[in-house]
Amino acid sequence: MKAKRPAPKKQVNKQPKSKDPIVLLAAGLGNPGVRYAATRHNVGFRALGHFGVKLRRPLFNRFEYGVYPHAGGSVGLLRPLTYMNRSGEAVQRVIRLSGLESKQLVVLCDNIDLEPGVIRLKRGGSSAGHKGLKSIIAALGSEDFARIYIGIGRPEHAASVVEHVLGVPDASEAAQINDACRRAAQAVLRLAECELSQVMNEFNVRS
Repeated sequence: MKAKRPAPKKQVNKQPKSKDPIVLLAAGLGNPGVRYAATRHNVGFRALGHFGVKLRRPLFNRFEYGVYPHAGGSVGLLRPLTYMNRSGEAVQRVIRLSGLESKQLVVLCDNIDLEPGVIRLKRGGSSAGHKGLKSIIAALGSEDFARIYIGIGRPEHAASVVEHVLGVPDASEAAQINDACRRAAQAVLRLAECELSQVMNEFNVRS
């Protein structure tokens, strides 16, 4: 008697999906791995952590993705795992799979021209030298997306910018940055509800 063959495994769907329509994609930028987790450059990753959603890595894809159900419309949460200077690859792929437009994207990233604890919202403009933004602009062929800049301050004394952004802040500064990450997450939810100009008026102020 021949042994029964095991039933074929179900094919894994590699596309991020949600039962509710996604009205906004929030891409938090950073570098993957424990080495970079607490650095200033990873504030985008940490901001998404304030949603309390488990992000999962779809098979054969280099990003983590999850959905936050929200009354104003569900928000897609994306962490590229391609390292900062190739963030655009993951952003472009998820936008295409989700059927979204670049104007429905908001990128959360660090900014050295803002003091720790300060956030700023803006739509459009150049990358201003930020490699993550530069990669996204190149991949999408557009600058027409919103950004939430999270302040990390400029380096003191003779420290280089690279050393600063890849450095770990002290406890006092880390608390300020974490509060800014929390407010950045709140700003994302407001963007799912109302126009950017209104959210800018609410959040583009000193805490």
